[in-house]
This record gives sequence, C-alpha cells and structure tokens, in this order.
Amino acid sequence: MQQFLSPLKVRQATAAAALGLHYAVLFVPFAFVVWWLASGGLEELADRPLIALALAGVVYLASHCVRAVRLAVMASRLLGISARSSALLHMVTASSAMIIPFKLGEVLRLHQLWYLGRSFAGALIIILLERFFDGLMILILLGVVYAYHGPLGLGPMLLLAVTSLAVLAGLVVFVLGPGILRAVQQYVVLNHRNPKSLRHLGQLDGLRQVTTRGADLFRAQGAVLLVMSLVIWGLEALAATVLAFTYAGFTETSGIVVLAERVFEGPVGALQGAVGAWSSLCLLSLALAWPVAMWIYLPRVKNEPLRAQNRTGVL
Repeated sequence: MQQFLSPLKVRQATAAAALGLHYAVLFVPFAFVVWWLASGGLEELADRPLIALALAGVVYLASHCVRAVRLAVMASRLLGISARSSALLHMVTASSAMIIPFKLGEVLRLHQLWYLGRSFAGALIIILLERFFDGLMILILLGVVYAYHGPLGLGPMLLLAVTSLAVLAGLVVFVLGPGILRAVQQYVVLNHRNPKSLRHLGQLDGLRQVTTRGADLFRAQGAVLLVMSLVIWGLEALAATVLAFTYAGFTETSGIVVLAERVFEGPVGALQGAVGAWSSLCLLSLALAWPVAMWIYLPRVKNEPLRAQNRTGVL
C-alpha cells in the first residue's frame, strides 16, 4: 500500500490524468461541432451544386491554412513552440472557434498555447495579436459594407465599437506596454521595498519580457502578419462569393455581404438565406480536416512543452 502511494506513483498518475483531461478538452468541442452539423447544419447545404460547395470549401480551408501559418510565426517567436505544432494547433481548435456566441475556440486555443508554451501571459499576447490583425480586417469590412449598404444597424455598430477597442488595446500593449511595465518596476523598487511588493517584481518582469517580445514581433513581422491577414480575409470573401453563386439574385458584392452577415451575426444585406449554408460549409470543411490534424498533433503534445521550455525558459 505504501509503495502504491509513493510520490513517484502519485506523480505518474497525476501526469496521466492531466494528459487525459488535456485530450478531453480537445475532443469535447469537436463532438459539439459534429452534433451541430448532424442536427440540422448539413440540411443548409442540401440542393446546392456539389462542385460549388467543394470549391468554396477548399478556398475557405486555404484561408485557415494561412491562419495556421500566421499563428506559427507568432507562437514560434514568442513561446518557442515549433512551427508545425503551432500550425496544427490552429487546425485542431478552428472548428470550435465558430460556435457562436461562446467562441470556445478562443478559450481552447488559449489553453493549448498556455500548455505547450508554458506561459499564460505569452499565450494571451498571441491571442491579442491575432484579434488585433483580424480587428483591422473587420474595420475594413465594416467600411465596405457601409459604402454599399449605407448606415449600419445596431449589431454592426456594437461590433465596430468592440473591434475599435480591441485594436486600440493592441496598440497600447505592443507600443506602450513594455515602457509602462518598466516604469512600474522602477516605481516599485524605488518606493515600495517591503517583501510583499518585491515578490511581485518577478511577475512584472516576466510580463514585461513577454510584451517586449510581442512588441519586437509587431515591429519586425507586422507587415508580414498584416499581408497574411489580408490574404486570409480575401480568401474567405472569395469562398463566400463562390457559395453565393448558388443562390438566386447574385450580385457583385454578395460574397462580401454573406461574409459580413456571418461576422456581424445579423442581416446587413439581401442574401440572408446564404448565411446558414455558409456557416455549415465552414464548419464542415474544418471538421473534415480535424481528424488528420489531430492524428499528427496528439503525438507532439507530450513533448512540445519541454522543447518550448528549453528554447525560451519559463516566463
């Protein structure tokens, strides 16, 4: 009995339980996606030309391949996670990101980045970077919709306000963050030398290091990440346009309208009927790619945190 409860056995059991919980976190959101498709999502694609659906699905999947590369650029630089694991991480979590309004994919991606890179602050910085560049694209999309359809409704206006705040927060973090945190550290050292305050200096320094790396990445790769974001949203608009060809009343801007309706979660144009099919097609494309991505990703999960720690240290 004593041998069974030895510290080594306890650590092994704890590690196995943690790894099992980690796998469950990956599988449960995907099971919900499959349930959503089976319960009626696939009916939205009925009677649509198969060639158009296949082409739109391939183009949309290509946009997520570019998203995966964009994540690999950021995660390998900030957290030391290998580019392959980072790209696979995106493909594994992408389908659950479309479950609105819960946005489970964002939480799941944050968890995976934290687990693999061993830095919650670094994972949060990467999520903020992704949202910053996507926010810029949403602002452009809002401008296009306004140019073609006039004043925006309440939903798009709320999205405009939230997106603007996210972009502003990104600018503050990546432009002013390192300097602000450095000034806070100096203030604590000069004015609060009690043990309780000094214990937080290590945490502040770790956060400053992460924001400094994020700022360095923003300056060094910002143009590349911006071009990738343009390509991502351009491919999504192209996929929506291909799908819109299957509906009556197709116009030159209908693909943008379908994409805008999906993003804004509300009608802004004439092709409201295409939005359900567009959502179903997006989920189906990502769900078909998910088993292959998981098959390659899972063997890397156990060792990737060790590689990240050896490369960057624990922040």
